[in-house]
Amino acid sequence: MATKKTATTDEKKGSVLAVMRGINVSDAPMYSIAQRGEPQPIAVMRHGIRGTQNLSKKKSDEVSNIQITETAKTSPDALGLHVRFSLQTTPLRKLVTACDQPEVRTNIDLFLQTAENSEELMELCRRYARRIFSGSFLWRNLTLAQNLNIEATCEGKTVKVEGEQAFSLAERGFADYTEAELTLAQWLQRSFVTEASIGAGIEITAQVRFANTGAFEVYPSQVYVSNKPSGFARPLYKLNPISPAELMRQRNDQDVQTFMDSLVMGQAAIRDQKVGNAIRTIDTWYADGNVPPIAIEPNGASLSANVFYRDVKSGKSFFDLLPRIKTLTQQLHTHASGVQPSPEAMFALAVFIRGGVFGDGKSD
Repeated sequence: MATKKTATTDEKKGSVLAVMRGINVSDAPMYSIAQRGEPQPIAVMRHGIRGTQNLSKKKSDEVSNIQITETAKTSPDALGLHVRFSLQTTPLRKLVTACDQPEVRTNIDLFLQTAENSEELMELCRRYARRIFSGSFLWRNLTLAQNLNIEATCEGKTVKVEGEQAFSLAERGFADYTEAELTLAQWLQRSFVTEASIGAGIEITAQVRFANTGAFEVYPSQVYVSNKPSGFARPLYKLNPISPAELMRQRNDQDVQTFMDSLVMGQAAIRDQKVGNAIRTIDTWYADGNVPPIAIEPNGASLSANVFYRDVKSGKSFFDLLPRIKTLTQQLHTHASGVQPSPEAMFALAVFIRGGVFGDGKSD
């Protein structure tokens, strides 16, 4: 008769694990850089357009494609695009909020406490800083830049990366960190190990300078809508949106004196989820060799490639590493020890900082 194997403490992972987000970011409102005075909010406009059909198999002989859509543009005299957001951290010791296995919770707590003074945490912070100063959170808006300036401010101190240096950071991978990046990394590391209930706030500001002044289209986040009406192309993310009552009033107003062919829907913004995704796109440990970074996800999910790079078959997922948390704790190296940080320990730590509710997917 076969003997049922009893899992050791280092093999257990718990069926429920709830972890707070370690890096909390705000939405990133978008502004026009004015020639004089303060930056001006960029409005999301709803309007009609007449385009053409772009289908491989035409459904009719109709060539035109009439739609209602939303766009966002800088002011006609704008020098560029101004984007800013706030970032604050949750200390490592406060990340885990629930775990149904006391032994597993104890091992995770020890891992996170040991990580506070580790080279693994320091390298993660350097990578977060690289992603911030390379302007990754701007996404498609980077294509508009002739010049790029990014500043980080914490407790009255400011560091910045400007011009060609900012453009070159993304090409360096995760090496050759600048003084500004190292300073920001130190701010992040200290905020992860603070005794306070929340880490110090950091303000990030980016200025995308155009080659010429003009009303250029910029690119806020898009919004998924499950019940999008026919003929409506795309909704954009906006702050302080127009109220439904006011929108209906303007739609139903048939007076030629007050009719509006374009509606101001709110202020354009890049939403917090997209900013956070850009900052945590630091996983280069999912495959051997010089591979492009993907966002930190438990299963290595990549939306652009539509692939799980760390599925359970690979043995590299967070769920594969979690039962080995005691071993990962032993792999952590003291900061400035001169030893290369452990890729497995860095990935596991980065997933804890990402946060989420993790389960085994089983039901009774």
